[in-house]
Amino acid sequence: DIVIVRLQADVESGEVAVVFVDDDEATVKKVVKHSDGVSLIPYNPSYEPMFFSNKDILSRHVQIYGKVAELRRKF
Repeated sequence: DIVIVRLQADVESGEVAVVFVDDDEATVKKVVKHSDGVSLIPYNPSYEPMFFSNKDILSRHVQIYGKVAELRRKF
């Protein structure tokens, strides 16, 4: 897959983004914001959603890299 990403530091809740976790792992997930943190929801049902509290976001360096603008897939 090829992902076209618009570089931006934040997205609206419900949008798909590239997110870095622990400064060394990048993932493409739907971002759902909560008052106490953020959920990263996978589109692949083989993976579980990830939840990060507001404290986790700071200590684990959870950072939005950009909004996914397009996905290109070859079969």
